[in-house]
Amino acid sequence: MDFLIVYERKQRELENAVLLKIELEERGYDCKIVQYYEASKFNIFNIKSPKVILVPHLYGDTSIYRNFSRFGKSNFLINFQYEQVLSEKWEKLGHHNPKGEAKKGIHICWGIKTKERLLSVGIDDKNLKIIPPLHIDLLRKEYRRNSKQLKMQLSKECNIDAKKSWNLFISSFTYADVDDYRLRINENVAGVSLSDFKRIHTESRDKILVWFRKILNKDKENLLIYRPHPDELNIDKVLELENEFENFKFIRHSSVKDWIETSDNIYSWYSTSIVESHFLNKSYAILRPMILPNDFDSVLVKKANFIEKYIDFDEDYFKSISLKKCAIEDRFVREYYEKNDSSPSYKIYADFLEDLYKCNKKQIYNISLKEKIKAYITTINVSIVYLLYKLLKVNLDKYRKNDLKRNFLIEWFIEMDNQIVADKEKNLLEKKLKEMLKVNNEKE
Repeated sequence: MDFLIVYERKQRELENAVLLKIELEERGYDCKIVQYYEASKFNIFNIKSPKVILVPHLYGDTSIYRNFSRFGKSNFLINFQYEQVLSEKWEKLGHHNPKGEAKKGIHICWGIKTKERLLSVGIDDKNLKIIPPLHIDLLRKEYRRNSKQLKMQLSKECNIDAKKSWNLFISSFTYADVDDYRLRINENVAGVSLSDFKRIHTESRDKILVWFRKILNKDKENLLIYRPHPDELNIDKVLELENEFENFKFIRHSSVKDWIETSDNIYSWYSTSIVESHFLNKSYAILRPMILPNDFDSVLVKKANFIEKYIDFDEDYFKSISLKKCAIEDRFVREYYEKNDSSPSYKIYADFLEDLYKCNKKQIYNISLKEKIKAYITTINVSIVYLLYKLLKVNLDKYRKNDLKRNFLIEWFIEMDNQIVADKEKNLLEKKLKEMLKVNNEKE
């Protein structure tokens, strides 16, 4: 195999992976896409390993052999680095910065600010490559779908009224009401207490839900769509609102980009997905019912103009679209998200990967035997859990919908069920994207 693209969060990464796969295969290379926990496609015995593996993150020594133990040892590890626009606190903690031997990987930076941050922690300039993010490719004019047709499609798939105005809230309350077990896991990974995250996320969400209840009592016609973060698990209070109001919808289906393209009003609290609104030239606003600590806020989002009071949210909600503005100035967005007007990112990625593939160099990682053994033990454990997930066929919906106690296995089964995409679904997505690219090429 020439290239292997590993994804972790399907809604965040899968479309990007398929887009890049199409281009690489068009150039004559073999490329496959696999999920981190998809043990049926693990390559534990390092047989016919891919020459290049592309991964969503690469934090340290453990990350390197996490990939090698599952997918085979490659000549190059490319870090897509899907979490680049962080809070000041996370930047100071340095958790997302590659450390140790991981610094030797090749790290994709979407803009100059991320490259500067990684240079400052000692990563060699030759291992940093600025390429505009893949997820803004399909926002380019030449690839945009007919928004009315897309709205009709989502309307049918989600059983919601396409004739109504859609008001979208992009949520990111991943720590709201988080249970102590999951919080401890994240604290162990970060090496710092995250109790303030739980408080800030929970209180902010609860206050925004109060705002929504007030709006929904005034607006009985149009839809308010709550789009959760993929890692937002504690949603009981949101579902209460959905049960109370027919025009409030909690929807995980499809990509956030699809909802941004089809919505009339777009709101967020913290999510950097608003950048997609920016590149679509669609106005958006950021709701801040409580002031966040200065180092908690995103280094980009903190430069925005916020809506901090309900009265201002009410005014903005009912305001004519022609009078709305983008919450962040373009000059700040471009520091973190470069854009190449002459070429889409997937072609720039493919050019870079093709040059890398043809060179005779190879990354050499000095990993301790202890780390290698730990990685293989973890890989075997994941394989066992995956086998149980496939064999037991547990009804996971009852755990998602009801407040049932989840044990370790159920948590893992739900994670696998949420993120692993069957080959049939990947093929359908690939077919759809190929047709879209073909139409654009014919226009040219």
